[in-house]
Amino acid sequence: MNLLRTWISRTCAIAICGALISPAHAYQQEYRFTYSKLYTQLKHNAEDGHESARLGIFFVESKSGLPCQIDKAWMEKEEKYEALGSAPNGELQLPLDSHLRQANPLVFVHIDQITQCDFSMVVMSQKPLKQQVDYQHLANLKEDMQSLLGKLGGMFARWFTPDLEGVTLEFAQPMGEVKISDGTTLSIVDHRVSVDLRELAQDQYLVLPTETLRVMPYIPSAD
Repeated sequence: MNLLRTWISRTCAIAICGALISPAHAYQQEYRFTYSKLYTQLKHNAEDGHESARLGIFFVESKSGLPCQIDKAWMEKEEKYEALGSAPNGELQLPLDSHLRQANPLVFVHIDQITQCDFSMVVMSQKPLKQQVDYQHLANLKEDMQSLLGKLGGMFARWFTPDLEGVTLEFAQPMGEVKISDGTTLSIVDHRVSVDLRELAQDQYLVLPTETLRVMPYIPSAD
Protein backbone atom coordinates (compact mmCIF):
# COMPACT_ATOMS: atom_id res chain seq x y z
CA MET A 1 0.00 0.00 0.00
CA ASN A 2 1.30 3.42 -0.87
CA LEU A 3 0.01 5.63 1.93
CA LEU A 4 -1.19 9.18 1.57
CA ARG A 5 -0.94 9.46 -2.19
CA THR A 6 -2.15 12.65 -3.79
CA TRP A 7 -3.41 12.06 -7.29
CA ILE A 8 -3.21 14.74 -9.95
CA SER A 9 -6.12 14.79 -12.39
CA ARG A 10 -5.48 14.30 -16.06
CA THR A 11 -6.16 17.97 -16.66
CA CYS A 12 -2.94 18.69 -14.76
CA ALA A 13 -0.92 15.56 -15.47
CA ILE A 14 -1.25 13.83 -18.81
CA ALA A 15 0.06 10.27 -19.13
CA ILE A 16 0.75 9.32 -22.72
CA CYS A 17 1.11 5.54 -22.99
CA GLY A 18 2.41 4.37 -26.32
CA ALA A 19 2.29 0.95 -27.92
CA LEU A 20 4.51 -1.86 -26.73
CA ILE A 21 8.09 -1.51 -27.87
CA SER A 22 10.00 -4.60 -29.00
CA PRO A 23 12.03 -6.29 -27.71
CA ALA A 24 11.92 -4.61 -24.29
CA HIS A 25 8.10 -4.59 -24.19
CA ALA A 26 8.00 -1.36 -22.23
CA TYR A 27 5.34 1.31 -22.29
CA GLN A 28 6.43 4.79 -23.22
CA GLN A 29 4.85 6.87 -20.50
CA GLU A 30 5.17 10.63 -20.55
CA TYR A 31 3.70 12.86 -17.85
CA ARG A 32 3.25 16.61 -18.09
CA PHE A 33 2.67 19.09 -15.25
CA THR A 34 2.76 22.81 -14.74
CA TYR A 35 5.46 23.74 -12.25
CA SER A 36 3.10 25.93 -10.22
CA LYS A 37 0.80 22.95 -9.48
CA LEU A 38 3.70 21.01 -7.94
CA TYR A 39 5.11 24.06 -6.16
CA THR A 40 1.82 24.65 -4.33
CA GLN A 41 2.42 21.48 -2.30
CA LEU A 42 6.22 21.32 -2.30
CA LYS A 43 6.52 24.80 -0.78
CA HIS A 44 5.76 23.20 2.60
CA ASN A 45 9.18 21.53 2.44
CA ALA A 46 10.78 24.93 3.08
CA GLU A 47 8.72 25.59 6.24
CA ASP A 48 9.71 24.92 9.84
CA GLY A 49 8.00 22.57 12.25
CA HIS A 50 8.62 19.24 10.55
CA GLU A 51 12.39 19.05 10.18
CA SER A 52 12.58 15.26 9.75
CA ALA A 53 9.66 14.97 7.29
CA ARG A 54 8.96 16.28 3.80
CA LEU A 55 6.97 15.70 0.62
CA GLY A 56 8.41 13.61 -2.17
CA ILE A 57 7.29 13.20 -5.80
CA PHE A 58 7.25 9.68 -7.20
CA PHE A 59 5.74 7.63 -9.98
CA VAL A 60 4.68 4.28 -8.58
CA GLU A 61 3.56 0.96 -10.02
CA SER A 62 -0.20 0.69 -9.97
CA LYS A 63 -0.32 -2.73 -8.28
CA SER A 64 2.66 -2.74 -5.91
CA GLY A 65 2.93 0.96 -5.10
CA LEU A 66 6.71 0.71 -5.47
CA PRO A 67 8.58 3.57 -7.14
CA CYS A 68 9.18 3.42 -10.88
CA GLN A 69 12.55 4.51 -12.19
CA ILE A 70 12.48 7.77 -14.14
CA ASP A 71 14.34 7.56 -17.46
CA LYS A 72 14.25 11.26 -18.27
CA ALA A 73 12.79 14.43 -16.76
CA TRP A 74 13.04 18.06 -17.75
CA MET A 75 11.48 21.54 -17.59
CA GLU A 76 10.87 23.72 -20.59
CA LYS A 77 9.29 27.02 -21.56
CA GLU A 78 9.69 28.53 -24.99
CA GLU A 79 13.42 28.18 -25.80
CA LYS A 80 14.52 27.43 -22.24
CA TYR A 81 15.24 23.84 -21.21
CA GLU A 82 16.59 22.31 -18.00
CA ALA A 83 17.16 18.63 -17.29
CA LEU A 84 15.94 17.22 -13.97
CA GLY A 85 17.40 14.33 -12.02
CA SER A 86 15.96 11.54 -9.92
CA ALA A 87 17.18 9.94 -6.70
CA PRO A 88 18.19 6.25 -6.46
CA ASN A 89 14.81 5.52 -4.83
CA GLY A 90 12.99 6.98 -7.83
CA GLU A 91 12.10 10.38 -6.37
CA LEU A 92 11.86 13.25 -8.87
CA GLN A 93 14.35 15.95 -7.91
CA LEU A 94 12.50 19.18 -8.60
CA PRO A 95 14.00 22.52 -7.48
CA LEU A 96 11.88 24.65 -5.14
CA ASP A 97 12.04 28.20 -6.47
CA SER A 98 9.49 31.02 -6.30
CA HIS A 99 10.92 32.55 -9.50
CA LEU A 100 10.23 29.29 -11.33
CA ARG A 101 6.70 29.39 -10.00
CA GLN A 102 6.20 32.79 -11.63
CA ALA A 103 7.74 31.60 -14.90
CA ASN A 104 5.64 28.39 -14.59
CA PRO A 105 7.45 26.10 -17.05
CA LEU A 106 6.08 22.72 -18.05
CA VAL A 107 7.57 19.72 -16.26
CA PHE A 108 7.92 16.50 -18.27
CA VAL A 109 8.69 13.02 -16.95
CA HIS A 110 9.42 10.10 -19.29
CA ILE A 111 9.32 6.48 -18.11
CA ASP A 112 9.92 3.25 -20.05
CA GLN A 113 8.47 0.41 -17.99
CA ILE A 114 6.34 -2.67 -18.56
CA THR A 115 3.76 -1.74 -15.91
CA GLN A 116 1.73 1.47 -15.71
CA CYS A 117 3.16 4.10 -13.36
CA ASP A 118 1.02 6.62 -11.48
CA PHE A 119 1.88 10.02 -10.05
CA SER A 120 2.24 9.99 -6.26
CA MET A 121 3.09 12.77 -3.82
CA VAL A 122 4.12 11.20 -0.51
CA VAL A 123 4.80 12.39 3.04
CA MET A 124 8.09 10.73 3.97
CA SER A 125 11.23 11.04 6.09
CA GLN A 126 13.93 13.51 5.11
CA LYS A 127 16.54 10.74 5.14
CA PRO A 128 16.45 6.95 4.87
CA LEU A 129 16.82 4.92 8.04
CA LYS A 130 19.50 2.30 8.52
CA GLN A 131 21.14 0.06 11.09
CA GLN A 132 19.78 0.85 14.58
CA VAL A 133 16.84 3.24 15.12
CA ASP A 134 15.58 4.08 18.60
CA TYR A 135 12.02 4.76 19.73
CA GLN A 136 12.51 8.50 20.20
CA HIS A 137 13.76 8.96 16.65
CA LEU A 138 10.65 7.22 15.32
CA ALA A 139 8.39 9.19 17.66
CA ASN A 140 9.87 12.51 16.50
CA LEU A 141 9.49 11.44 12.87
CA LYS A 142 5.85 10.51 13.44
CA GLU A 143 5.11 13.90 15.01
CA ASP A 144 6.82 15.75 12.15
CA MET A 145 4.80 13.77 9.63
CA GLN A 146 1.63 14.60 11.53
CA SER A 147 2.56 18.29 11.50
CA LEU A 148 3.21 18.28 7.76
CA LEU A 149 -0.08 16.51 7.08
CA GLY A 150 -1.84 19.18 9.09
CA LYS A 151 -0.32 21.91 6.95
CA LEU A 152 -1.39 20.11 3.80
CA GLY A 153 -4.92 19.86 5.17
CA GLY A 154 -5.22 23.62 5.71
CA MET A 155 -7.44 25.37 8.23
CA PHE A 156 -9.81 22.39 8.58
CA ALA A 157 -6.98 19.89 9.03
CA ARG A 158 -8.19 18.68 12.43
CA TRP A 159 -11.35 17.33 10.76
CA PHE A 160 -9.68 15.50 7.89
CA THR A 161 -6.09 14.68 8.87
CA PRO A 162 -5.76 11.03 9.93
CA ASP A 163 -4.04 10.20 13.21
CA LEU A 164 -0.67 8.54 12.73
CA GLU A 165 0.39 5.73 15.03
CA GLY A 166 3.83 5.00 13.64
CA VAL A 167 5.77 4.65 10.42
CA THR A 168 5.81 2.31 7.45
CA LEU A 169 9.26 1.16 6.36
CA GLU A 170 9.74 0.30 2.69
CA PHE A 171 12.72 -1.75 1.48
CA ALA A 172 14.15 -2.62 -1.92
CA GLN A 173 14.01 -6.33 -1.05
CA PRO A 174 10.55 -7.93 -0.60
CA MET A 175 11.42 -10.30 2.26
CA GLY A 176 13.29 -10.30 5.57
CA GLU A 177 12.60 -8.95 9.03
CA VAL A 178 13.15 -6.02 11.34
CA LYS A 179 14.48 -6.99 14.75
CA ILE A 180 13.29 -5.32 17.97
CA SER A 181 15.64 -4.99 20.92
CA ASP A 182 13.41 -7.21 23.10
CA GLY A 183 14.13 -10.16 20.78
CA THR A 184 10.90 -10.09 18.75
CA THR A 185 10.75 -9.42 15.02
CA LEU A 186 8.53 -7.75 12.42
CA SER A 187 8.28 -9.48 9.04
CA ILE A 188 8.81 -7.52 5.83
CA VAL A 189 5.97 -8.44 3.46
CA ASP A 190 5.80 -7.13 -0.10
CA HIS A 191 8.71 -4.76 0.61
CA ARG A 192 7.06 -3.10 3.64
CA VAL A 193 6.57 -3.39 7.36
CA SER A 194 4.50 -1.11 9.61
CA VAL A 195 5.84 -0.10 13.00
CA ASP A 196 3.10 0.80 15.50
CA LEU A 197 4.73 2.91 18.20
CA ARG A 198 1.96 2.04 20.64
CA GLU A 199 3.44 -1.46 20.72
CA LEU A 200 7.01 -0.33 21.47
CA ALA A 201 8.48 0.69 24.81
CA GLN A 202 10.33 3.99 24.94
CA ASP A 203 13.63 2.26 25.72
CA GLN A 204 13.39 -0.11 22.74
CA TYR A 205 15.01 0.20 19.35
CA LEU A 206 14.83 -1.41 15.91
CA VAL A 207 17.63 -3.14 14.01
CA LEU A 208 17.07 -2.84 10.26
CA PRO A 209 18.35 -5.46 7.80
CA THR A 210 19.30 -2.78 5.27
CA GLU A 211 18.74 0.88 4.50
CA THR A 212 15.13 1.85 3.83
CA LEU A 213 13.91 2.80 0.38
CA ARG A 214 11.28 5.15 1.85
CA VAL A 215 9.78 5.81 5.29
CA MET A 216 6.12 6.87 5.24
CA PRO A 217 3.34 7.36 7.81
CA TYR A 218 1.46 4.44 9.32
CA ILE A 219 -2.30 4.81 9.63
CA PRO A 220 -3.95 1.71 11.16
CA SER A 221 -7.33 2.37 9.53
CA ALA A 222 -5.66 2.36 6.10
CA ASP A 223 -4.68 -1.33 6.39
